[in-house]
Amino acid sequence: MKKIIIFFVLLFIGEFAYAGDFIYPFAQVAVPKCRFSSWNNLWNECRMSIPRIENWNYSKYKTDSTYRKIYSILWWATYNYWWDVWYWSHLWVDIATSLWTPVRSIWDWEVILAKALSWWWNTVVIKHKLQNWKYIYSNYSHLSKIIAKIWYIKAWTTIWEVWSTWNSYWNHLHFQIDITGQSHPYWYTTCSKWIEIFDVVNNWLCRNYLLANTVDPILFLENNWKFQDIQEIQQKQQQTIKIEPKNIKTRNQITEEEINDFLRDHTIKLNTMVAWDNLEISKTYLSKLTVNYHNKLFSGNLPWEWLEFEYNKSVLKVFPEKVIFVDKWIREVQITWLKSGKHVINLKIWKKIIWSLFVNIYSNSEMQNPTDASIIIKNSIALWEEKQFWAVFKTKFGTKQMYIPYNWTYKIKLLSWKAKFCNVSNKTIKTCRNSELVNELYFRYEDTKNWILLFNIIPFDYIPIKLSLSKVGNKYDITWTKTQITVTNPLRFDNSYVYYNENISALKKWYLRLNKWYLLQDNELTWRQLKEIVFNYLEYEYLRSGDNLAQKNLIIKKISEVKWNLSVFDDYKKYTRWDFTKIIFDNFSLNLVKNDNKVLLDESWKYKDYITTLREKYDFRWKDQFSQKYFQPTKNITVWEALYLIEKLNSNIWVKFVYNN
Repeated sequence: MKKIIIFFVLLFIGEFAYAGDFIYPFAQVAVPKCRFSSWNNLWNECRMSIPRIENWNYSKYKTDSTYRKIYSILWWATYNYWWDVWYWSHLWVDIATSLWTPVRSIWDWEVILAKALSWWWNTVVIKHKLQNWKYIYSNYSHLSKIIAKIWYIKAWTTIWEVWSTWNSYWNHLHFQIDITGQSHPYWYTTCSKWIEIFDVVNNWLCRNYLLANTVDPILFLENNWKFQDIQEIQQKQQQTIKIEPKNIKTRNQITEEEINDFLRDHTIKLNTMVAWDNLEISKTYLSKLTVNYHNKLFSGNLPWEWLEFEYNKSVLKVFPEKVIFVDKWIREVQITWLKSGKHVINLKIWKKIIWSLFVNIYSNSEMQNPTDASIIIKNSIALWEEKQFWAVFKTKFGTKQMYIPYNWTYKIKLLSWKAKFCNVSNKTIKTCRNSELVNELYFRYEDTKNWILLFNIIPFDYIPIKLSLSKVGNKYDITWTKTQITVTNPLRFDNSYVYYNENISALKKWYLRLNKWYLLQDNELTWRQLKEIVFNYLEYEYLRSGDNLAQKNLIIKKISEVKWNLSVFDDYKKYTRWDFTKIIFDNFSLNLVKNDNKVLLDESWKYKDYITTLREKYDFRWKDQFSQKYFQPTKNITVWEALYLIEKLNSNIWVKFVYNN
C-alpha cells in the first residue's frame, strides 16, 4: 500500500497555541456506506469533509445516521449505546472511516511517542504547549504501521493513516486528549490494573481518575481551547446535555444498519474450488472466501466484529474460524472434512447468515460403483450433422461425479441403427472419423475427460434418436434419455431445391460435414471441401464394408494414396466443374468414354472425354437452364453441384474402385 508522505517542520520551543488554532484530526472521512473499502480505492463521491459536532451539542445529532456512524463512540459514553454521553466513562472518541484515511495533527508541537503499544497498537502522542497552561497531549491510536521517530510537527501534518486493531474490528481513529503529565495515552490501569475495560466503561468505575486526566476531545476542538484553567473546562463538560440510552438507537441497531449497508453493495461467497463441491473425507481443501464491491475487487475490513463460519464441529475443521480483513478480494480458508455426508457451512456476520455453502463429503469406497447418471442431450440435430453430447455419473448426493474415479466398464448405446457415435473425450480436435463410428460405446473412467464422457452423434436418417447407459454385465439400464433427439434437414435447405434429393442422399453417406446446421449449398466449393468429400466417401465405404477385412485394407491403402495426391493445394482455392470432375475420375480410376460423339456445344478440347463419359455412361446433366446445350466446364462448382455429381457417380465408383484394386 502506498503510504502518505510525512512532512515535518522544526518549531520554536517557545511557541504557544492560541484560540482558533486547533483543527479536527481529519480533513476528509469516508461516507459511512463506503468506509469498508480502503481510502485509496474510494471514488470522490465516497469521500466527504469531516462533519463538525458544533458546540459539542451531541443531542442535536443523536438521530443523525451519518454522525452516529462516523463518530461511533463518544467520550464518556458506553459500549452498549455509543452516544449515551455522561452516563458512563469511555475515555476518548472513536471516529470511523476507511482504512488508510490520512490522519493529521490537531496543532503544532512535539511528537513524544510514535510506536506500537500493547493495548493501543500503533500510536502517536503529541505534546502541545498552551498559553497560561501547562502541556496537553493529543493521542492518535489504531494507526497503520509507524516508522516515524520523535520529531517536531506543525498543524495539518499527516502523521499516518487509519487502521483497525485490538477490539476495534472496524477501521477507526482512537482520538484522546490528556491534560496531565501521566503516561500517554492515559489508560484505565491508572486506577487499578486489575479492572477490565468493559467494566470500567459500562459501570462508570474510576470516573474521578478519568475526569481528572482527560477531557472531551470534541469539546476541546469546538472551543479552540479558550479556557483559562482546568476548572473552567470541567465546568463546561458538566454543562454537556446528557443523552439517555432510552432516547437513542443502541449499538446493535446501528450495527445492523451498517451491516445492511455493507451487504447491499457487497457480495460475499465461500467457494471450495472443487467441481460440484464433492470433497473427499480427511482431506484439507484450500477454499476461497471472496468479497466483491459492485462487482469489483474489494480490499478492507468486514463490518461488525468479524465474519464467522458456522458449522458442525464434529464433521469438519475450519481455519481461520473468523475473518476480519480481506485483501484483494480473496481470503484463503482451510477446511478439513471429518465425516462423510451432506453438510453446510454458513457465513455469518453478527446475527445474519449471508451465505451458505452446501458440500458433499465422500470416501473413495462409496464412489466406485455409481448407480445413477445423466445423459445431456440437445433437442435436435441436422441430418449428418456431427454434434457433441455428454454423459456423467451422479454421486449418492445427486451431484455430478466429476474428478472422482470409479471402477467397472460401462456402455452407452444408441437405440436406433440409423445413427452412430464416437468418443471424443480425449481428442484435441473433437470430431469423428467414419472408421470410429459405432452403435455401442464402451468406456471406463480413463476414457473420459475429467470423468465426463464426451461423444459426438451423427444421424444417417430422419429416425429420432434415443440413448441408454448401462453397466456391462448388468441386465438393467442405469439411465436413458427421457426425450428423443429430432433429426432435421440442414437449415435453409428444403425439398424445393433442384439438387435436394441427391444432396440428401449424399448427406446420408456423410460426404460433407455440416457447418453448424448449415450445408451452405450454393457457396462455391473450396479445396478443403473437395478433399473432405473424397475422404468422407472413402471412409463411408470403409464403414459399409462391415467385417470384410480385405475391402477395408484396400480402402485404407486408397486413402493413403489419395491423401498424397490431394495434399499440395491451398485449402481455400476454388475449383471449376471440370477440375472437380477430373480429380474424381483420376483418383478413383474411372474409365473414360472416348468417341467422336458431341452433343453439348462445349463438349470439346481437353474437356471432351470427361463430358462425354458423364453424359453417355452416367446420364449426367446439370439442373440449370443451360443443361441441354452446355456443360460449362470453366464455371466454379458449388457445394450442392459437387454433391450432386458425386452421388450420380456413386454406384459405379465403388464397383470400379474395388475392381481396380
